[in-house]
Amino acid sequence: FKDIGSTQNAFSDSSRPTGISRKGESFIEGLLDHLSSLLSFSLPTVNSYRRVGAGCWTGSSVDWSTEDKEVPVRVCVDLNTRKATNVEYKLADATANIYLELAMILSAGMEGLKSGKELRPMASTDAVAAPLPQSLQESLECLKLDNFLLSVLGPELSTAYIAVREYEATNEISLEKEVAAALGNT
Repeated sequence: FKDIGSTQNAFSDSSRPTGISRKGESFIEGLLDHLSSLLSFSLPTVNSYRRVGAGCWTGSSVDWSTEDKEVPVRVCVDLNTRKATNVEYKLADATANIYLELAMILSAGMEGLKSGKELRPMASTDAVAAPLPQSLQESLECLKLDNFLLSVLGPELSTAYIAVREYEATNEISLEKEVAAALGNT
């Protein structure tokens, strides 16, 4: 995350309360604004959602924090300088199409950056944040309402992607049923 023509990390700004530059904050807010929809790309199977929730180091709500492994969007800090260096998107698994996933994540962040979005307060025990979708179907419902991400995909790809994922969401068997079938316990 560097400014054009600079070699310095543009993510950090120790003069700001968060320690994150205005550009970095806007990028993070773009991720948070589209997080529930992004899950349909980064957690694209029924079983992907088995590892999402409190105590799973992925988070259970649309939130961010610094060096907190229990939020889905984590700001990482350099141990030597104590400066914010980058943001970690923690809700991804190996079943995702990495090209589509990264395109959507970067598009969401860049949309936040382009529109200069203001970063919401950091996660705290006092604040109540929106819960993350608990299933692929819930995430797909969020995607259907996300005009920005749908426009990034375009009408043909968005229609096809949602149709394929909805079919999989309604026809994919759970891990327990898959194991039972493999063991002949159906």
